[in-house]
Amino acid sequence: MTSGERVFEYTCVCCGIPRKGTPAFGYDMPIEVLDIPADERPDRVWLDPDICVIDERLFFVKGLLDIPIHGVKEPLSWGLWVTQTETELNAYEDARGTDRTGVVTRGQITVTMPGYAALDSNGKNHLLSCDLVGQPKGLRPVINLSPSEHVLYHDHKFGISWEKATELVAKVPHH
Repeated sequence: MTSGERVFEYTCVCCGIPRKGTPAFGYDMPIEVLDIPADERPDRVWLDPDICVIDERLFFVKGLLDIPIHGVKEPLSWGLWVTQTETELNAYEDARGTDRTGVVTRGQITVTMPGYAALDSNGKNHLLSCDLVGQPKGLRPVINLSPSEHVLYHDHKFGISWEKATELVAKVPHH
C-alpha cells in the first residue's frame, strides 16, 4: 500500500457486522436467464461459473469490472456477464486453463448493477460496449468499458469517492 491508501471499511447491510476490505460482487448467471421459465432452463441454458449459452444463440463469458476507489488500494469489483459471438465463446472455452494475456474480444455488459441502473427503460446496462481482456492462466478476463456518457464508464475510468463506494456497497446484499 502506498502512502495515503487505506483499507476500505463498511458495515454489512445484511448482518450489521463491520467489515474490512473492499467487497467484490458478482452475478451467478446473465440476467437473460431469468427471462426463461425455471422449468425450461435445463433444456435451454448451459451454465458454468465462466460461460453461459442460451438457446444455442446467446453467448456469454464472465469477466471482472473494477471501479477504483480514491485513496484505497483494492477496487470495487463486479463479476459481470459479457456478450460474445459463438466463435469468441468457443475460442475462450478451448483456451480455458491457458494463458490468455492480452487476448481481446468485444461485447456488451447486460446486467443491472445497483447504483447504475439508469441507462434504458428497463434499468439494464444493455448498451454499454466493452472489451473483454484475457488474463494469465486461472484469472477471469478483465472488462474495460468503451467510452460513453454513462456514469458507470466515468466511475470505471476515473474512480469513485469513499462516500460513493460506501453508498454502492450498502445497496448490495452480501455476507
